[in-house]
Amino acid sequence: MAQPATESSAKEAKPQDQRTFASQARTEDVTGEKPPNGYWTTMMHFAKGYVGTGIFAMGEGYKNSGLIGGTVLLFLIGFINVNCQRILIRTAEKINQEEGKEVKPSFAETVQYTLNNSKLACLKNNAKTLGWFTNFSVVGCELGFCCVYYVFIADHLLEIASNHNLLNHKQPESIHIVLLIMLIPMWASTFLRNLKLLLPLSIIANILIWSGVIIVFYYTTYEGLPPASDRYLLSPFERWPLYFGTVLYAFEGITFILPLRNEMKRPEQFINWYGVLNVGMVFVMILYFFVGMLSYWKYGEDVESSVFLNLTQEDKNMSDVINVIVSIAILFTFTLHMYIPFEVTFPLIYRKYGPFKHGIVVAALYRSSLVLTTWTLANVVPFLGLFISLIGATGGSFLTLIMPPILEMIAFQGELGIVIIVKDILILILGVVGSAFGTVMAIIAIVNKFRVEYFGEEL
Repeated sequence: MAQPATESSAKEAKPQDQRTFASQARTEDVTGEKPPNGYWTTMMHFAKGYVGTGIFAMGEGYKNSGLIGGTVLLFLIGFINVNCQRILIRTAEKINQEEGKEVKPSFAETVQYTLNNSKLACLKNNAKTLGWFTNFSVVGCELGFCCVYYVFIADHLLEIASNHNLLNHKQPESIHIVLLIMLIPMWASTFLRNLKLLLPLSIIANILIWSGVIIVFYYTTYEGLPPASDRYLLSPFERWPLYFGTVLYAFEGITFILPLRNEMKRPEQFINWYGVLNVGMVFVMILYFFVGMLSYWKYGEDVESSVFLNLTQEDKNMSDVINVIVSIAILFTFTLHMYIPFEVTFPLIYRKYGPFKHGIVVAALYRSSLVLTTWTLANVVPFLGLFISLIGATGGSFLTLIMPPILEMIAFQGELGIVIIVKDILILILGVVGSAFGTVMAIIAIVNKFRVEYFGEEL
């Protein structure tokens, strides 16, 4: 006959029943540990994670908000983003304290654990579902980034083809031809499955991207800037939701915050006043400010979704070189980002349907399906700036602005003052309203773009 569970035995059983973390499983399987990172190494990884295609779209972001409006909103959303990242880290730290051992929960595990302890039945009963949805959002964002990378590379390769009269970039079908040519090399690049092989690609990609930032600074300033009075200080309000999506896309780094912090030699250096998070985000915001402001100030309403397309129009001698540099950089970045959705989702499929008789073939087919899915979406919406706004307004809002304040109000219930609660509610409202308006406006803009580009309508 089974003995009734005592209170102490129930407490001992609870972590095993409800609180299993990926880090616990890794600890059992891995005999050695990766050397922890120092302050400056982590800072370098942090900067690498934030400087990508988003920064080169900030010029169009400023076009949709204005010189003053874009600057104010950039720093406002940036500091809100810092606050939300701190919330996520503090919530993960509290889980460590409650578990009594180092478990290093992921974003999705932090969500599931916290909501499972909620006093609201609707959240508690759906904790696992929301944990899965968080993972789905992370994977969705990564796949969305890959769609953007397809269009980004296609735009720059099309510029090369146009310079040599091979294709006409003004004809809508031209970009689809370039996307078709790109498919094989992009697909082949994703079969570099070993992280040791991916590391050199990461280093090369980051050298090329930082070279691109320097090129932008040079070309936007070397001949001077037009009068600021020729530019919007505040753009028409109906454009602002598109700017919201662009900024959230650029600031979409909350998914790698926990891994960076967990791999530090002294994790407390990540969120103290002069820690990696505060110093790194201030640096990133200043960089976004200068690239975005200078790009819009220089090119005004003609600024492209990637400012490199403006630079290459100015200097035909450097055009091909610049386009090749940024295309290679983003190709390698695509390879790295496509690695993440596969590594997150394929183990789930394997656990449910595996083991497979031909495991390597199944893995290759699944990897290929992800590549084809993102390639198809890029063909459906081949508009770089609008795609960036759409991805930022959808997945970016949920992960960056909506979920963190919910976590804080649940995890630290009874410890928060009225000011913090009001702040969390306001961020939550901003995330929901901004996501709704940003998504709707991006979809409307995409539809209108289709009507103009493919059906010749005048709006």
